[in-house]
Amino acid sequence: MNILILSCNTGEGHNSCARAISEELESKGDWGYIADGLAFLSTGASKFVSGWHTRLYRYFPKFYEKGYEFAEKHPVTIKTNTAAYRMIRRGARRLRKAIKAGGYDGVICTHLFPAMLMTGLVKKGSVTVPACFVATDYTASPGCEKVGLPTITPHPDLTAEFRAMEMHAENILPYGIPVRRMFMQRTDKAEAKSRVGADPERLHMVIMGGSMGCGPMEDVLSEIAGNMPENIELTVICGTNRQTAEKLRRSYGDDPRVHIRGYVKDMSIMLDSADLYLTKAGGISTTEAAIKGVPLVLADAVGGCESRNLEFFVKHGAAVTAKAEELGGLCVSLLEDRRKLDAMVRAIERLRMENAAGKICGYMRQRVGR
Repeated sequence: MNILILSCNTGEGHNSCARAISEELESKGDWGYIADGLAFLSTGASKFVSGWHTRLYRYFPKFYEKGYEFAEKHPVTIKTNTAAYRMIRRGARRLRKAIKAGGYDGVICTHLFPAMLMTGLVKKGSVTVPACFVATDYTASPGCEKVGLPTITPHPDLTAEFRAMEMHAENILPYGIPVRRMFMQRTDKAEAKSRVGADPERLHMVIMGGSMGCGPMEDVLSEIAGNMPENIELTVICGTNRQTAEKLRRSYGDDPRVHIRGYVKDMSIMLDSADLYLTKAGGISTTEAAIKGVPLVLADAVGGCESRNLEFFVKHGAAVTAKAEELGGLCVSLLEDRRKLDAMVRAIERLRMENAAGKICGYMRQRVGR
């Protein structure tokens, strides 16, 4: 089976989801080729959109949040005979040619934009191979109403929300969000702590602001580090945000219980080492924590779909949240309350959706076979 996986470079989550599906396909002797969905418009358009998405997301989170709220209330309709409409039509034609030239048996979209392109091609009959869309947040994001493909949703509890987007019940498949194969394995906590440079005898808290290093990491670290109990260690992961990483190293480089890291490749081991995980509420980050059974403190750093993710995990008792200036105190109090931590571990493990990538690939094999 030869599958085209369409992602976008607007954040690492969509690409991580695409890689998880590709890994699963290859493990069964199939093949998954990952492509940038925006690049079918043009390489320049992809760089422009992805670049501005990153800038707004990292430096102007409130503006990003307002844009999301506006999109929720005002669904976008692109009128015919406009430059945007013509660009999208050209992109759809390029995508159709790529599917035909590549001899693909099916298409899996991990981002809304290519899912909407595929919806148009399927409706017109220009593409006849099976296709589906994988939602990577715990909500029906603005634009889902324009997707006419079978949709993989993160959890059965969200079915009603996707039905409200006028999706047919048979097209809503609550398989979960795919995570990479490394996260399906667990390492003993003491061993994991040793491997990441933490003391196995101490509680270990991991702080991460997503792949872009967003969120109130500096404020939280400042609040905790000043009066951190002796039995606690911290690892702060700054992702691709080198500026923040260097700033924190200058401030805390002499503290043996504070570890400042840049981009971490083996997040699986890092999560295995964690007794508590403070992060922004990205769809992939929260899913990885659920698979690992790590309780969450979620910072509402960016808003938009991440606010919906936060609400979902807090509602189910798997996470807690607070205002930015209160997050540090909340983290310390949790680490000193074993009963509360254990209750959160049980809650997040109940949300775990096992082997989402395997279910998606199995579904595509059935459709390709038919």
